[in-house]
Amino acid sequence: MALRLRAVTLSTPFSKLTTDVRATEPEWNTVPSEAQAAVIPAQPVDADSRRLEILKQSIRYGASYSEHYFIDLSGSFVEYLSKLSQNSRHNLRRRVRRFTEFSGGQIRWARYCSVEQVSEFYRLATAVSGRSWNEGVGGPGFSRTLSEERVRGLASQDRSRGYLLFDGESPIAFAYCEIHGKDVAYVKIGYDQDYSKWSPGTVLFYLLLESLFAEAKYDCFDFKEGELWYKSMLATGSKRCARIIYFRRNLRNLALVTTHWALGALSRAAGRALSLLKLKEAIKRTMMGKLYRPGEEA
Repeated sequence: MALRLRAVTLSTPFSKLTTDVRATEPEWNTVPSEAQAAVIPAQPVDADSRRLEILKQSIRYGASYSEHYFIDLSGSFVEYLSKLSQNSRHNLRRRVRRFTEFSGGQIRWARYCSVEQVSEFYRLATAVSGRSWNEGVGGPGFSRTLSEERVRGLASQDRSRGYLLFDGESPIAFAYCEIHGKDVAYVKIGYDQDYSKWSPGTVLFYLLLESLFAEAKYDCFDFKEGELWYKSMLATGSKRCARIIYFRRNLRNLALVTTHWALGALSRAAGRALSLLKLKEAIKRTMMGKLYRPGEEA
């Protein structure tokens, strides 16, 4: 179940914010009246604070806390690779080499930047998303979480990048990034699950990151929120961040937030209990069926 609310979102990258949570509290008289919430996607924090706080004009809700991984884009791609562990570097190159052999000696991939190009990318990425593992288990697809209007609008400002990996003429993996100042955010990825043994997501990531270093225009590659194994393996650093949502202070919003908080607390408690009983992986395997592949790239 989901309840949709109009909200404004802070576009300042996490790398440009301090750990002073109070500095990002909205001034509601400057926010459009129809917006009930203001979202801070990644607020750096020194430590996890209370998830729910009632302020003078706002309800502050720490929806999630996680390590926010990033890659420093200064220097060269070769220098970046040298910062990784020997095992990580070896695995990256091995997967690219295997896919090169699978592709007959030459990898076909493409980058999409202009308004016209991202329209083509949007169509092809939506098709790949329909064959990806997360759609197979009811996860959010590309077109359901990103509108073509948004992608085209950002492209008109040179702020969106689409990447596709091909097997012949068929697209098999996509990555979509958005640019905020000198930060590049890794927004959405997906790959055709039938090609999973060839690690298409990793191969495409390697190629797009190499191209970003070659552009030499950006400071930071932002993996966005969430702690997945590949992020810690490929990142050059991380910051503890919170996804904070400020709601206008009224009874309706208070009821909404406390209900969501209670449900989240129950879910986290259940997860901890299943982990202690060593049942969590078994239940995930049952829910995902044949799509369950522990340890495989996201």
